[in-house]
Amino acid sequence: MYRFYKSWIYRLWVFGGLFAVAGVVLYVGLNTKPGDPPPYGVIGGAVGIYLVGLLALQALGLFLAKPGEDDSGVAVVPPDPTRAPATPEGLADELALSASGGRSQRRRAEADSYRFAWGQWLPMAAAALLLPLAGFLWVTGAVPQVWQPFGPTGMGIPVAALRGLAIVFILFLLLPWTMRRAKKIADDYHSPLGLSISRSPTVILLPRVGTDGVGAHTVGPTTFTGRRHGRDVIVDAYAGSSAVLVAQPGPDYRLDGKRGRLHPDGTTVPPAVAELISALVTDDRVNAIRVESGPAGIRVDRRGASVHQGWLFDIWLAERLADVSSRAG
Repeated sequence: MYRFYKSWIYRLWVFGGLFAVAGVVLYVGLNTKPGDPPPYGVIGGAVGIYLVGLLALQALGLFLAKPGEDDSGVAVVPPDPTRAPATPEGLADELALSASGGRSQRRRAEADSYRFAWGQWLPMAAAALLLPLAGFLWVTGAVPQVWQPFGPTGMGIPVAALRGLAIVFILFLLLPWTMRRAKKIADDYHSPLGLSISRSPTVILLPRVGTDGVGAHTVGPTTFTGRRHGRDVIVDAYAGSSAVLVAQPGPDYRLDGKRGRLHPDGTTVPPAVAELISALVTDDRVNAIRVESGPAGIRVDRRGASVHQGWLFDIWLAERLADVSSRAG
């Protein structure tokens, strides 16, 4: 689904649609004269078309993300020490601690994740449609009733909005279960790699600038930990970056990724490490990383979005650097 969200058609609808809705509002506002009926229908129609189209594209993205057929019986491709697999699936196969690559377990986790995504999207899509519709019905007077649970002088809630607010309230109550379920699916998927989630980001509510509402924000990384090949491995995955540590002490050196290659960053690189980075096939995935080796181990920091598990490549690289460092030592 992430690939679909990066597609031009989805981006065009998200950003182009916002400009189109703003243009409709501006045009109607400039052309509505005093005494004219309020242009609720035109503005509501524009917003409705935008929301329905956005949700339809999201549903299409979910449909396209449906897991493929079970390929657990297909032989795992022998690893190439100079070339990392091109896909997250290939990297997961090569990094798996079992000979089978853990494909069956990953496929089950993918199927659970797919059902979980639909189960989350459907009620959120319903609330996203019902709440703006409720506002339209109340503003236009089609459903003018207001529920005042705190008395005539207290806060009122449009009756038309009760269904949408009920969905939001139920989703809020289910949030602890949702977080546990998401963690279990992620742990099932990564268990063949010997990794599990040891820490999840904190969700906090902050006021939105310029409005009287609040928004949810995540603070901190999702941390995966485990033991692989006798070494502790720690992965901190943020929304816009990631850091991988393979906790095997090594010589002090730093590497920077440029133009698909790793280059020493003003430090002396051990001959075995220099031989390895020279043999590695050119790969654009190294352009966003920085490698630092020292007493704490080998750390790979990745700049930019860490979605789609870019850190799997970083584990692959750090473990190879750790292997040659241990042999050289």
